Amino acid sequence: MSEIKYTFTANGENWTKSQLERLEYERNLHMLHLLKRHGVEIKDGDKVLSDAEIDYLTMEKAWDVSIKTRMQYKGDKIIDLYKDDFKLSDEMWKKLGFSQEKPMKVSRCNMSVTGISLQDFAGMMKSMQTNDYIGLASHPEHFICHISFDDGKLLGIEPFGMYGTPTLVNVDVVEDSKLSDQIRADKDPSFPMAMAGETFLADGVTPVNCPYHQFKPTADGFETKAAVYWPENTPDEIVSGHALHLAMEFSRGMQLSQK
Repeated sequence: MSEIKYTFTANGENWTKSQLERLEYERNLHMLHLLKRHGVEIKDGDKVLSDAEIDYLTMEKAWDVSIKTRMQYKGDKIIDLYKDDFKLSDEMWKKLGFSQEKPMKVSRCNMSVTGISLQDFAGMMKSMQTNDYIGLASHPEHFICHISFDDGKLLGIEPFGMYGTPTLVNVDVVEDSKLSDQIRADKDPSFPMAMAGETFLADGVTPVNCPYHQFKPTADGFETKAAVYWPENTPDEIVSGHALHLAMEFSRGMQLSQK
């Protein structure tokens, strides 16, 4: 297998693998504390951990405990656990009033990869959406979500931009031709492939954002221009934070593809 190498640019700055791993570590600890606050028992093997003991987990152990803990909560179970949090996030997105026809803010993350083909990476992206373990292992704040290939909808639960409380959304997978002229103005003709979506709250009516990721195969890998479009008044912490979320997610995807 060829050695996979990659570089990320998020918010116009280069982020190294070690920097992203440190951020993942801190978010794993944060997530474990939050789950404990919601009444979830945090265990390392048979040992139930206190808040103080959570902070003594190593980077590798924090990933292990985090994934195994989140694996226990899916579907109605996790939705019920976070129902009060969803009220807060739903209220925020309804007030922000997203529309593709209004001014928008954009999270941007660019990736350049060698040692793996775009086709292989696309397979990993699909696994993130269909394999529970890979979905949880790709980001500390992912909850189990599944795509329905019959209707092209993706159920997702995560705190966008590593900010606030998680949001429960449905993402409609769409052709980029369905996006507004304002978003399609960012289309790079040298990137022949794209993934696009329209994200709504669980009510199926309230729009939240639009992801639009462009891909270009290269001789020894591929390049990606990932973007998510938000309401004009979205907190900057979400916008900048989600660029890093994308970098963490794709970086972990690269690592998982090597296992």
